[in-house]
Amino acid sequence: MRRIAPALLALLVAIAALVAGGETPRKETVRQLGRTVSQWKDDLVQIVVSYRWTGWHLDDPWMLLDTRISAVGSSSVDMDREDFSLETPSGATLQLPSQAEVAKGMPDMQFRLDRASASSDPLNGYFPSAVREERLGFFAVPGKEIVFSRVGVDNRLLASGWLFFRSPTGKWEAGTYTLVVKNKVLDIRLPLTLPSGERKDGSGSAIPW
Repeated sequence: MRRIAPALLALLVAIAALVAGGETPRKETVRQLGRTVSQWKDDLVQIVVSYRWTGWHLDDPWMLLDTRISAVGSSSVDMDREDFSLETPSGATLQLPSQAEVAKGMPDMQFRLDRASASSDPLNGYFPSAVREERLGFFAVPGKEIVFSRVGVDNRLLASGWLFFRSPTGKWEAGTYTLVVKNKVLDIRLPLTLPSGERKDGSGSAIPW
C-alpha cells in the first residue's frame, strides 16, 4: 500500500495540473468546398472564402477574396484588421493594405467588385445558423460606405465582404497561399491554391465546380 500511494498521488497531481492549466485540444477542419472555395472551421469560428476572381486574374496586382465569417458555439469572436495576413508560396507575408492604399491603387473599385461579385461562388448557405448579416467593413467604396477596423461575430451573425491583398510584383504566382487570422484566441491558417485546376474533397473525389 505504501508503494502504491506515491504513484497514485503523482497521477492525481498530474490530472489536477491538466484540469487547472491545460486546454482541450481545439478541433480544426480545413475543407475544399469547391474548386475555388475553402473553409476553416474550429470550435470558435468558421471562415469560408471564394477566390474565383483571382484564380482567373493572376496577372492582376490585386487579390480579391470574397469572405464569410461567423462564430461557432456560444462565444462571440472579435477580429481586428491587423489580425489578417496572407502568406505567399515563396514565404513572404503580406498584410492587409490600408483603405487609402486600396482607394489609390484601385480607383475602379466599385466596377471591379461588381464584376467579381457576379462571378463569385455562393457562400451564405454554409452558415445555416446565421439569421443576420453585416458587412465585413475593413474596406469600403470611397464615398459610399464606412470603414471599420474590427469585426465581431456570433453564431447568429454572419460577416460578409471582401478582403484585398496587393502583390508586390504586380501579379500572383501559381501555388498555395495561406490566409492567416491570428490573435490571442485565434490561429487560423486557410490554404488557397491558385490557379483553381482540379480539386478533391475529403473522400478523394474530384470536385466538379
